[in-house]
Amino acid sequence: MANLSEVELQNVRHLLQFGETDIEKFKSYAQNSQDENVKKFFEKSAQSCEKNRQTILQFLQ
Repeated sequence: MANLSEVELQNVRHLLQFGETDIEKFKSYAQNSQDENVKKFFEKSAQSCEKNRQTILQFLQ
């Protein structure tokens, strides 16, 4: 992988931080949902964010 500039690296860090925050929010929303469809929606959203986070981390290796 090509070397990242400082700005690009900062952007990646922010993506990872916001991704972690989103994952926790979606998990919390799912746990507090009464409706099963809403619960599944937030669980899938959390899984999607985690997958995206893992993809970004793989690019950094």
